[in-house]
Amino acid sequence: MIGEDIVSLFASLGDPGMVMAIIAIIAFDGIVFPIVPEVWTVFIFGTDPSLGWAVAIIVASGVGSLVANFTLYYLVRAAKLPQRIKDVMTKYTDFLVVHDERLLLLNRIAPVVPYTGAFMAVNKWDLRKCAVYIFIGSVAKAAVVVALAWLSYENLRADLAPWVAIIAVAVVLVLSIIASYIYRRRIRLRGDAPRSQ
Repeated sequence: MIGEDIVSLFASLGDPGMVMAIIAIIAFDGIVFPIVPEVWTVFIFGTDPSLGWAVAIIVASGVGSLVANFTLYYLVRAAKLPQRIKDVMTKYTDFLVVHDERLLLLNRIAPVVPYTGAFMAVNKWDLRKCAVYIFIGSVAKAAVVVALAWLSYENLRADLAPWVAIIAVAVVLVLSIIASYIYRRRIRLRGDAPRSQ
């Protein structure tokens, strides 16, 4: 697995290496293809379930999301996408009720837009707002994941804790996918819904 390879690559560096691994996993997930960084967050948190480690992982998650989104943003800007692709992306974003930078926050709860860095470039969103929304959303989501992991590690046997945490994270992810499906379906049923400003 790619996540496992990334963790192995940085493991010899100790705690700083694990922080770099979280950043790299989240960046890979945001730029290349999904590898469920929440699972790796649980395992890496389990190496030292403490408050300081929780804060380090949560901040690293925010940094990883910024790295992923802004790397993809600059790649898309440099690649000069064909107008046809830009038009499809813009129409899709305009179709959503929230179609500005706030979509980056919504996407943490109900993922409706993949590869958000590309949408930032195509829609010419304000980069400062994007950075704030990405960081806040990432930190909030990572805090939930770490809290679930911490509860598991505090209350269960060491060999069972990561699996219970992963099941809890999986439930949160499934609920997020269901919320995304419901959100998209409601928008389709409404047709031309009122837009955010």
